[in-house]
Amino acid sequence: MTEPDLLGASGLLRDAPDWTIFTHQRTDGDAAGSASALFEAGVLAGRRVSWFTPTPLPTGYRFLAHADECRLCEGTFAFSNPETLYVFLDCANETRSVRGFEERTPGTRFLNIDHHEDNSCFAALNCVDPDSSSTAELLFRVLKAGDWKLSKAAAEALYTGIWTDSGGFSFSCTTPRTHRLAAELMELGAEPSRLDDLINKNRTPESMALWGRAMSRIRLFGPRVPGSERGVFALSWLSQQDFSETRAETGDTEGLPASLMRLQGVRLAAFLTEQKSGEVRVSFRSREGVFGAADPARALGGGGHPRAAGANHSGPLETSLREIPRMLEERYAQWSSAH
Repeated sequence: MTEPDLLGASGLLRDAPDWTIFTHQRTDGDAAGSASALFEAGVLAGRRVSWFTPTPLPTGYRFLAHADECRLCEGTFAFSNPETLYVFLDCANETRSVRGFEERTPGTRFLNIDHHEDNSCFAALNCVDPDSSSTAELLFRVLKAGDWKLSKAAAEALYTGIWTDSGGFSFSCTTPRTHRLAAELMELGAEPSRLDDLINKNRTPESMALWGRAMSRIRLFGPRVPGSERGVFALSWLSQQDFSETRAETGDTEGLPASLMRLQGVRLAAFLTEQKSGEVRVSFRSREGVFGAADPARALGGGGHPRAAGANHSGPLETSLREIPRMLEERYAQWSSAH
């Protein structure tokens, strides 16, 4: 993929008096941090800014600037104002955010800023860079290229996005540039210790009860690897009944799939979450020594990053709990025979 058009993206933002920002379903720290930072940069530059998401913003990210201005759009959004720049952040494709893109009015303008390698490049200008650790890292580069004024609040939001999507700077997507940009954000006022408290030490009793249920169901299976008596795959799940009985929120599951990767010997984890629609959301995480997380996700019609991806399974949950493990073992047999 070619180098991202940082100046082009900044120029579109500079030319538009109104910005409407969109983040994806089940907004995570990268999407929320990016939206908060861009919202703040727009306000400082005198732009009229709004922010929409198709699912509620998780409570864990409501400390971010302008989070109280994030509006829920569960229906169809009217993309009809030619004066507005519609900005999609961290959305691999237009279907990951609000509905209505296909019915957009001719002449409306769209900007797509993202770091997913399978981005469909659906906008007029697609500033996409899979080599960035996060959309927040890429957005910071866009804002720097255009010499936009950044406040401490914007720096904290960008740092949050980078920190969460890089796994606290531990994932393979973390590069020297990631650390250099994080250092610049610290110079702008981002305080790692304070943000660590806000990001990681804000669990409610309800969310901990939900995590307890998920942890009690962990299942290890598949072939063994040298030095481990357990299988390379880990799986756990949550039902809608779990959310109801614990009174936890959907956003309380963030971090759960990655937590399964802490198990000794595990190379790929699948976390299943039953949706209200009856579908099952499957989140995959992986590390070296097995096929990537994006492989099974794409087989199910989803996508994502090589080591963090997801898809929906038609369900019901009981069926998914049978079919997902079988699919992983079949794909491992194919992968190992080729390696």
